[in-house]
Amino acid sequence: MIPAVAVLSTITFSSVFAAPPSQNPAEQNRYIDLQMLGINDLHGQLDTVKKINNKEAGGADYLATYLKEHKKQNPNTLLVHAGDIVGASPPVSALLQDEPTIEFLNDLKFDVGTIGNHEFDEGIDEMKRLIYGGYHEKTGNFKGANFPYVAANFYNKSTGRLFLPPFTVKMVDGVPVGFIGVVTTDTPNVVMPTMLNNVQITDEVEAINKSTQQ
Repeated sequence: MIPAVAVLSTITFSSVFAAPPSQNPAEQNRYIDLQMLGINDLHGQLDTVKKINNKEAGGADYLATYLKEHKKQNPNTLLVHAGDIVGASPPVSALLQDEPTIEFLNDLKFDVGTIGNHEFDEGIDEMKRLIYGGYHEKTGNFKGANFPYVAANFYNKSTGRLFLPPFTVKMVDGVPVGFIGVVTTDTPNVVMPTMLNNVQITDEVEAINKSTQQ
């Protein structure tokens, strides 16, 4: 069965669906009603509230309620994020190394995410600690994200290996849905060079095409 494929990056969030061929005639030409709810550029704004049309909007409570209400409308729902979830954050998140923001996404049961330029703000090691868990002198031990992060074009120059898995596949009502993450190639233009030591970011399209063949 060929999975549906979704591409996650900081500037694009698109999906391409393929009719899944099967040996079972009953499975041929089978489609499901899949809802993907995506966010990006949260920047740890868990307590930030603005007024839009004289109504308060924003903040973790508002976002959580919105996502939960829409998730109720379709059992085949995936929660995804396309990066810049942390970094340039207000004190409620920044003072605790943005751990509260990752915990917020864990509580909402996000399914997959990728990285934006602000995930590099404190370097690769801190990025990986937020994703996989680890110790920080300010906050102690942290368990990390409960969902996978993917990036198909984000390499360690020294080893030639990817820092993160290029893709992940989620099963939704028996149908595999693949997610490929990519980092935009202009990232070195907006991130301090010291935070990208030993990092190589390759062409997004080539990385996506390579991953779809796996």
